Amino acid sequence: MARKRAIGGAIALIALTVTVAAGAISASAARSDSEHGSASSLVGTWDVTVTIQNPPPGLVPVQRLLATFTRDGGTTESAAVPAALRGASHGAWYRTGRDLFSMTRVFFRFNPQTGAYLGTQKINATIRVAAGSETFKAVSLAELRDADGNLVLAGLRSTAVGTRMHVERIPDQP
Repeated sequence: MARKRAIGGAIALIALTVTVAAGAISASAARSDSEHGSASSLVGTWDVTVTIQNPPPGLVPVQRLLATFTRDGGTTESAAVPAALRGASHGAWYRTGRDLFSMTRVFFRFNPQTGAYLGTQKINATIRVAAGSETFKAVSLAELRDADGNLVLAGLRSTAVGTRMHVERIPDQP
């Protein structure tokens, strides 16, 4: 009789452990979805217009780019500027509030005449997704470093507006 109770107790403990573990996994997945996939989410691809405040000579003050934010906190971006000037940027982002996000990206810079590597540009931004999650506004601060990593220019300020991209289905099928 005592043995049956011990076995029953062990089975109940195992069932409770499995239930708690499943609940924790479910809660973790729900938290991840709410952090990265909710209505005010940054996840997706955005068409962005950046306006650089007081740009240095030779830098175009208004630039257009496409930015993608992944569910796991990664981000990539490509700008509508000649590839001879810069590469695509790569970085990370995270949620800091209900509709507020922080992001850091880095891209490589090149000499347009020679193609030589000049260094990097790092952009740190704060992004606010509007109600409805179809647009955002951002402010950023950037710095340029030379090929050896020395700071060349700091304090480049920009503003940005983004519009979420959506799939536009066509009626044709293969």
